[in-house]
Amino acid sequence: MPLGPCLLLLCLIATAVGCGPAGSSVQGTVSYQGTPIEKGMVTFTPVEGKGSVVGCNIENGKFSATGVTPGKNVLTVAAVKSVTFSRSSDEMSKMAASKAGKGSIEGLIDPADVVPADAKGNGAEHMINEGSNTLDLQLSKP
Repeated sequence: MPLGPCLLLLCLIATAVGCGPAGSSVQGTVSYQGTPIEKGMVTFTPVEGKGSVVGCNIENGKFSATGVTPGKNVLTVAAVKSVTFSRSSDEMSKMAASKAGKGSIEGLIDPADVVPADAKGNGAEHMINEGSNTLDLQLSKP
């Protein structure tokens, strides 16, 4: 058989057995306590242990992942807010004065974690179908 038809036959066989793009796509929104998560990451871990763990970024409450293994996946959300590392002495003094006598340093040191690991909905199983999927993840306090 000449080389041209052999290559065509091999391409057809490869397509038939699934050598096309692997995995599904998942896009959606993610919020915590009703507020969209500004920055973070969603991780998809196949429940049955077959397939790869896939992660994607969260930007302004939205995420989009490709190559996700179809079937049940555990979705884990990690989110952090922007932390101001340097402030002027004047700003720090004003913040300290506003917290004086209240017994809390919250506001002086901004907590970085937005979503606790044990938030309701975090680490939940979701069915990912072949092709394109849309998920709206609404996490809340434990």
